[in-house]
Amino acid sequence: MPITPRFIGPGMARPLLVLAALFGDAEAQGLKTGNLLVANQQDASASLIDLRTDAMKLIPVGIGPHEAQISPSGRVGVVTIYGQQPAGNQLAVIDIATGTVTRTISLGQYTRPHGVVFMPGDETRVVVTSEATQNVVLVNIAEGTVLGAIGTGAQGSHMAAITADGKWVFTSNVGSGGVSEMDLVNRSLIRAIAVAPRVEGIAVTPDGKLVFAGSNTDGTVSVIDTRTGTVTDTIRGFTFPYRLATSADGTIAIVCDPQGGAIHIIDVATRKVTWKLDGLASPRGVSIAPDGRSAFVTLADGPSVGIVDLVTRKLMRTIPVGASPDGVGYGRSIDE
Repeated sequence: MPITPRFIGPGMARPLLVLAALFGDAEAQGLKTGNLLVANQQDASASLIDLRTDAMKLIPVGIGPHEAQISPSGRVGVVTIYGQQPAGNQLAVIDIATGTVTRTISLGQYTRPHGVVFMPGDETRVVVTSEATQNVVLVNIAEGTVLGAIGTGAQGSHMAAITADGKWVFTSNVGSGGVSEMDLVNRSLIRAIAVAPRVEGIAVTPDGKLVFAGSNTDGTVSVIDTRTGTVTDTIRGFTFPYRLATSADGTIAIVCDPQGGAIHIIDVATRKVTWKLDGLASPRGVSIAPDGRSAFVTLADGPSVGIVDLVTRKLMRTIPVGASPDGVGYGRSIDE
């Protein structure tokens, strides 16, 4: 992005120009702390990006990586290996400090792992969808063991969203056109909720009261009240609501619309789109920084990841990644 120099006085002009040239203007650059982990679907790799320098490292992980997450401490990353033919059944565990795969975990019978979320505040456990077997799988990544599985009661359980207390997880069910709710404490299915055709994108508010679910067929986002298990609102105006995320404070939800070339920002309180950012190169995956001021969006037609300032409502910069980037996870800098 071009940098506009700001002159405080004649004596400050040259120093400011030099600093801008070397480091860039902080406002124009966007967030410059933390790390990103991107799953490159067609590259058998993950991209690890240090946002302080925008340096990118390609890490071989296996065929068909789809989703990526970084642990709460920022030290550990996980990438799901969905595979092509045959079906994949692995997780790649990445040490963020060294940018290397430290362990590859087999999920055995639980094939086509896709959505993955860390248990809140836990470095060792993740919840993973097994799309082909209609399960969510609990995995100890420190030990490399499967702890158990919970049936979703639905077809094509694709993405997962977890509440801030780690008690509940919800899956989007592409084949069944709905959302499943699981109790992680008792490891049981609560219910499968019919929503709309081809539900893929999903997000839950941190308090677990609302779930947002996108229908690729209808181009809508349904809002589910989890107390009643019913759809209370339907938000329209999307082309292909592929991925969703909610902010840590529960005030906004972001919808990635790759066919529409835009991201849409929903006000959770009113259930309305308050603004959108157009002209994006097929936005797919999305992660929101903990402070709610920045979003990280994979751009498949880049291929790159874009840093969006949610305050100024601008795309601040893009960073090249591997082929067909999809899932993206943000983690704080390890030395913070």
